[in-house]
Order: sequence, then C-alpha cells, then structure tokens
Amino acid sequence: MGNCCSVEKIAEVQKLEILTNTGVKKLRWPKLRELKEAVTVVFSPRFTTRFPAEPCVVPESYRGKPEFDLDNCIGCGACVNVCPTGGACLSQVDDLEAEPPVRKITLHYSACIFCGNCQDNCTTEKGIKLSNEWDLATFDKEETTETHEFELQMCEKCGAVVGTKKHLVWLAEKLGPLAYTNPSILLAKSSDLLKLEPGEATQESAAGGEEAVGAKDFMRILCPKCKCELNIRL
Repeated sequence: MGNCCSVEKIAEVQKLEILTNTGVKKLRWPKLRELKEAVTVVFSPRFTTRFPAEPCVVPESYRGKPEFDLDNCIGCGACVNVCPTGGACLSQVDDLEAEPPVRKITLHYSACIFCGNCQDNCTTEKGIKLSNEWDLATFDKEETTETHEFELQMCEKCGAVVGTKKHLVWLAEKLGPLAYTNPSILLAKSSDLLKLEPGEATQESAAGGEEAVGAKDFMRILCPKCKCELNIRL
C-alpha cells in the first residue's frame, strides 16, 4: 500500500510540473507580442493628431459652432422657432422701446446641441451655418453669447410689428416682378419710402385709432390685420 501511494503522489507531482511549465510557456508568448507591439508603435507614424501643438482638422461634414452670416441673415426668427432647446440656445426679443425698434436674436452656443435644425430651416439658406469650429472651451460663460440686432418695420397704421426691414427687402428681391402685387413689400424695397419719422406709426394708434383703414392707406406698409381690413373695404 505504501508503494502505491508513493507512485500516485509522484505521478501527481509530475503532472503538476507539466501543467506549470506549459502555462509558463503560454504566458511567455503574449508578453513577447506586447513587447513587439510597443516597439512597432514607437517607430511608427502617429495615429492621432498633434493637437494642441497643431490645429485639429475635422471632416467637412462636422457640425460645430453655429455662426450667423449677417450679410444673408434677415432676422426672420425661423432659427429660433425650430431650435429644440426651447430658447436655451437661440432666443428672440422685439425691443419696441428702442429707437428705432429692433429685434434682438441671441445665440448661446454653450447650450447648443449642434442638431443643425437652424441651418436646415434658414429662410435664406445662408443666414446661419454650423462651422467646423469645435474648441469652444472658455473660463467666461459670457463669451459664449452673441447678440445681433435687426431694425423692425412697424405697421404705419396701427404700429404692430410687420417684420424686420431686411426680411421685407429680401421678399421683394425674391419675388421679383410679383412684388408689385403687394404695396407693402414694394414700399419696403424703396429706401426712400422706408423713412418713417420716429413714433409716427404709433401716434395714430395712441390717439385712439378711431379712423378706419381706407383707400388712402393702400400705399402704406401695413400689418396682415390692417391689410385684410383694407382689402375688405376696397
């Protein structure tokens, strides 16, 4: 019995040694592969950019910071209406107390989700674009806000807001000869006829607005409500 136990123990020890040696051999190869990969990477070209030592080049389709093109933006507010952030990114305020009255469109790109709705729904298709600028980090949150003002065109009868003057001029240019069917747009196109004395549009309504819209108002810039009333009376 004693010899049998000794033989079994010797067999178990030999089996354990074989397994151990095999395991060491198996562990040795992965380490060698890791060492080979490390040496290869050291002497290979860079896989990433050299930012911040060099500017990072992003793809053309990258959606970065939204930027207004003031030469093509007409201040219509379409971008504000389609922004899914609910005013957190784009907001609009009509300052009727200013002289002349202006529309203020404010962009808070710190709250922008870069969805591209403003760009896709722009009336002129060029007024606002998502740029390739992505490095927007700053220590001052005020630096992430920009405001643009657009002069408003008021109704010359009741003093209501018709729209921005740039919007009306853009409509006249877009419609071409068809603009002659709408005196308000046609008048807006003429810079000489756009000059309305301060407060003139609101003085009439402040006095009570008792005088109804009539034929004499045909060649005036009117809001949709006054225009509808004029068409009914004519």
